[in-house]
Amino acid sequence: MVAKLQANRVRRTYLGGGRIDAFTGTGADVSDGVPRPEDWMASTTTAFNGTSEIAGEGLGRLEDGRLVKDVVGTLPILVKLLDSDERLVIQAHPTVPCAKRLFNSPVGKTECWYFLPGTAPDACVYLGFKPGVTREAWEKAFDGQRGLLEMLHRIPVAAGDFVFVDGGMPHAIGGGCFMIELQEPSDLMVVAERATPSGRRIPDAKMHCGVGWEKMFDVYEYEGRTFDETCARYVRRAAGTASLHADAQGRVSPVTQILGPELTDKFAMWRVMGGGRIVLPRDRSVAVVTDGSGIANGLPATIGDRLLVAGERTMSVEGNVTLVVCS
Repeated sequence: MVAKLQANRVRRTYLGGGRIDAFTGTGADVSDGVPRPEDWMASTTTAFNGTSEIAGEGLGRLEDGRLVKDVVGTLPILVKLLDSDERLVIQAHPTVPCAKRLFNSPVGKTECWYFLPGTAPDACVYLGFKPGVTREAWEKAFDGQRGLLEMLHRIPVAAGDFVFVDGGMPHAIGGGCFMIELQEPSDLMVVAERATPSGRRIPDAKMHCGVGWEKMFDVYEYEGRTFDETCARYVRRAAGTASLHADAQGRVSPVTQILGPELTDKFAMWRVMGGGRIVLPRDRSVAVVTDGSGIANGLPATIGDRLLVAGERTMSVEGNVTLVVCS
């Protein structure tokens, strides 16, 4: 089965979402004044905002209205479109051992980002502690709410770039980023800042995710690296772009693996163009049409479509179309 998905916009504290509106052709209802800068595709994970929870928020639906979880069960990944008009607050997500210990969760939240056209020319992310940052220094900076961002590396990003984020790594997505985010299926995080850059207050429960002020610092992995070490390990420039995958005759490979087992065994990501075919490691995957129009496993698809692939272990693409496939 390959099926199109409904829009599934989720509330967050940061501003954004306009690039998702333009990309998908569907705007979000923000009449309550709360930004919805993320679209959770085929999600079987519920969102946690720390206050005024909405039952079932985050759960994805097929185009016919059925909940994804009722049709195919639980997905082992969570895939999002994310659009930031401002820098996100500094945060970290648990590793699997930490998630089991602190949150009674079988999954953590290792994640990765693939940047789409529309990402601003001056976009950046903040990733990983600089050498010498200790837990004591981090807690002191948190208490005073001063100097936190300076303890992380600022890394410029552009469309086609790829960034991997280990569980435990402090990070913040900068303003002007438009991306596909692929992650473990949880909404677990701890937040180091009490307010967004635009001044929206972060609820206490969102900051410590229910484990309390002291234990929240157990989520961070206090391993500092230089800028070059961080980029070499976690950043791939222009991943999946045509210029890097043309042969001597200028022909472009129809399939490019953006993320594979060299970084993680939790999930994988490919770019598949017309004429491409991949074998999927799972029988439940998610695809985003990032350019053009064509046919994906027999289903007509065009830019902005989000697809659930279930019960099938291949993805075949025909026509002038490009998909990013996450599994």
